[in-house]
Amino acid sequence: MLFSKLNFLLLGACSVLLLNGCSKDPVGDLSLEESQVFFTNRDKSVDFNQYKTFSIVDSVYVSSNQGNGTSLTATDLTVLTRLIHNMKAMGYEYVGPLDHPDVGITVQLVNNTYLNVIQTPIGGYWGGYWGGYSGWGYGYPSYYSYQQVQELYWVINMLDFKNADTANQQLKIVWNSQIRGEGLYENTIANQMIDKIFEQSAYLKIN
Repeated sequence: MLFSKLNFLLLGACSVLLLNGCSKDPVGDLSLEESQVFFTNRDKSVDFNQYKTFSIVDSVYVSSNQGNGTSLTATDLTVLTRLIHNMKAMGYEYVGPLDHPDVGITVQLVNNTYLNVIQTPIGGYWGGYWGGYSGWGYGYPSYYSYQQVQELYWVINMLDFKNADTANQQLKIVWNSQIRGEGLYENTIANQMIDKIFEQSAYLKIN
């Protein structure tokens, strides 16, 4: 009877270990799509049914701490084309920039690179912890390492051309989206990425 109980306990312990070994790491095992976060926002005072036509920029504006400029890579073109597709699906008519569109879509890629300096060991001391050694520092010198960090995300805006403030030369942003996460410049998942922000923005659909 005791032998049976021990076998049962061992079997249970092994089962727990196997389950833990097969469980998914909530962060490390995320796919590129699962890591992405989509933010959408709108001007709640705006009735989107007043708009009928739209236009879109012909390239992506890249904003970087290394310099700014425009880009039209394969991924950029996929993003722009998918935005047109989704806007049409929402009921808007695609027109040229000189055809007086009601709204305009701008696309920006923020791509900043930072170099962080890391001190090892981290500065400070165990002041007073061992009594008579209050104020003493570490007995060996610190050294420094460098870590390069990249900040990459998409910003998409809808500008109101129909109700432009001509007196102050200002255009209102009536809808905005940001896409953050991993794999944001992977052409193979760019379509799904753009589709997600429209799935979150059903209010853009017009009659």
